Amino acid sequence: MAENYLDRLNEQQRAAVEYCDGPQLVIAGAGSGKTRVLTYKIVHLLRLGFEPWRILALTFTNKAAREMRERIEELVGRETASKLWMGTFHSIFARILRSNAELIGFKSNFTIYDSADSKSLVKTIVKDMQLDEKIYKPAAVISAISGAKNALVSPEDYAISRDVIEADRRAKRPEMYAVYRAYRDRCVASGAMDFDDLLYYTNVLLRDNPDVLRHYREFFRYVLVDEYQDTNFAQHVIVTQLTRESGKLCVVGDDAQSIYSFRGANIRNILDLRHTYTDLSTFKLERNYRSTRNIINAAGSLIDKNRDQIPKQVYSENEKGVPIEVVKCYSDFEEAYQVASRVSQLKMRSGDSAEEFAILYRTNAQSRVLEEALRKRNVPYRIYGGLSFYQRKEVKDAIAYFRMALNPDDDEALKRIINFPARGIGETTVNRLVRRAIDDNVSIWTVIQQPDLHPAGLNAGTMRKLDAFAGLIAGFVQSNRSGDDASVLATEIIDRTGLFTMLLHDNTPESISKQDNLQELLNGVKEFVETRTEEGNSATGLADFMAEVSLATDQDSDSDSDEERVTLMTVHAAKGLEFNNVFVVGVEEELFPSAMAQDSPAQIEEERRLMYVAITRARKFCMLSYAGSRFRNGQTVACRPSRFLGDIDPEFLRLSTNDVLGASAPKVRPTVNYAASMAGSARSLNSLRSPGITAPRPVSSRQATTAGATASSAAGGDYTVHSVGELSENMRIEHAKFGGGLIVKIDSSGPDARITVKFDSTDERTLMLKFAKFAIVG
Repeated sequence: MAENYLDRLNEQQRAAVEYCDGPQLVIAGAGSGKTRVLTYKIVHLLRLGFEPWRILALTFTNKAAREMRERIEELVGRETASKLWMGTFHSIFARILRSNAELIGFKSNFTIYDSADSKSLVKTIVKDMQLDEKIYKPAAVISAISGAKNALVSPEDYAISRDVIEADRRAKRPEMYAVYRAYRDRCVASGAMDFDDLLYYTNVLLRDNPDVLRHYREFFRYVLVDEYQDTNFAQHVIVTQLTRESGKLCVVGDDAQSIYSFRGANIRNILDLRHTYTDLSTFKLERNYRSTRNIINAAGSLIDKNRDQIPKQVYSENEKGVPIEVVKCYSDFEEAYQVASRVSQLKMRSGDSAEEFAILYRTNAQSRVLEEALRKRNVPYRIYGGLSFYQRKEVKDAIAYFRMALNPDDDEALKRIINFPARGIGETTVNRLVRRAIDDNVSIWTVIQQPDLHPAGLNAGTMRKLDAFAGLIAGFVQSNRSGDDASVLATEIIDRTGLFTMLLHDNTPESISKQDNLQELLNGVKEFVETRTEEGNSATGLADFMAEVSLATDQDSDSDSDEERVTLMTVHAAKGLEFNNVFVVGVEEELFPSAMAQDSPAQIEEERRLMYVAITRARKFCMLSYAGSRFRNGQTVACRPSRFLGDIDPEFLRLSTNDVLGASAPKVRPTVNYAASMAGSARSLNSLRSPGITAPRPVSSRQATTAGATASSAAGGDYTVHSVGELSENMRIEHAKFGGGLIVKIDSSGPDARITVKFDSTDERTLMLKFAKFAIVG
């Protein structure tokens, strides 16, 4: 065992490691060496004579457990490290349950259902109970059952809870209690547990079997828990049962990084731990080893605005570094191109690899315009913890319908959507159609359209369902042939197929994300049509849009390349990671913080913690950007900067508009003070932070329109159509979508006058004056 292990710790870390006299809370600020403290704490316990098999260390991910074990092996050897009870909550509790399964009505060889198994079982139950499958969707049902289990609510307790029953009634799922009971009963009959059961039944085991509880209390001489701010009620109760008497507990976490309430995490577990353990000793790790002083000080001034927290003063002794850049862009389109340009410039200037760049966003739907900008700049990227926009299932489903409207003989597209949304056309029917198509050397569509020439042996009921499907597709084909532009046709397809409607009854985060993605697809189609129209390009049909999409999806699927890539991800997915350079986009009201958090102070505080996590991912450089307008729900709406920008001490910020490309970039109009934009006045950034200023509230659509008009007026005039006589070469304009630019050419010949503009953030573009809307700024 390494003799000098304690000498490798700073003063705060060493104090936390050496203390073993009672329950202990270690508040580990961002980048403060949390894993190091846990690792060395276990080494220290071994040094004090604790047997390795009587030390329990609980983590949330296999990666965290593996990393800790590897570090411990380096210090104490593999043999000793292998004897530790170290792993995720679920893996450790599964081990305990297998040893005591018969006490709770299971066999030791019980099966553990994954999410696909649970989904399949729920579908079967809903069908057997003859419930509406469009209302009792698997994701919503599983989410409700999971929430109940993590709150330690049995099916019997669920059925008599007035609040729960009323909530289910409002959600139009009054039989949810019966579904939960049936789900539990079928799992028991099958000798199976799902992931939530591993927590639920461990509580049942310890609660109903005092001898077992006493055994494990005595067996585990010391319990350590990582990321305690992410624990749910069930996990907290288990830890409490095991350690309340002995007090041999060390939990490590950071309340400032509690961002998973939507998964059931309860920040009260860490905030109120002192009430559970009255003799709790708290240690704070406040030195950040990751980031520059400017980044840490900025993040600290932000999180200070949260009232519900454990006070701490995170600091850095690294170099001061550059201020965090706050960049205002004219639109989400320009924001994406600003970020793509800055990544390219900064990569060359800094010498950092692409792997050291991350672009973080609040919602998955924001990735579409970012991916487009990166592709056009030839910047390789990858989506971390998710799929590229056009690879997401709901988007691929819609795209398959688009393909059918253009070419109904597309067999692969047809097979994907013939029974989605469900219309009673089963796998057996599809197989018969495919077999007949192969035998007759025709498309599946031909078999459906000409059943007399290509009989597939289907009954009359099935034929009626196929006729209805064929009529739906034929209508789309006709709309396409009639000359509808891509936006009109895409909207018709989404509406008539019910792709969007089927998601509306499900308020799970996954369903809401899918809704956002479908809306973003429609936004992209409409944006495509409007841009081409403004440029005088008449190729605005669905086929023209699909020509661009096919290129995007081809590039998206190139996942086997060893090429270094910029990382795109949600802020939630970024927790635990770090990069030299971080770009946080969409820092706007109703986006970050989320619109769904606006009426809840607790949720606003969680959103602020999420912004804190985003900023503290950066080691050297951080940029926060927001757009003056964003394409939402098929229209351009004005946006306001996030209140969180006003929460950060301006000493640590550098404000700019679109001059982010370095000294060589074209100069544009003076910097816009985002505080003035947010407050609608000329208040300074400092005044925004004063106690008397109330955080901005969401704007109505009418207010948004007014705000947009005000913003454009401030820029030098409303965004309107202009005549040739008003313009001259070398004149600067501001476009609502592309931002600032310089007119380099005016062409008044022919019936349609055009101008060529070199925009600061994107390529040179030719605009038709009768369609182009912009403001003259100089």
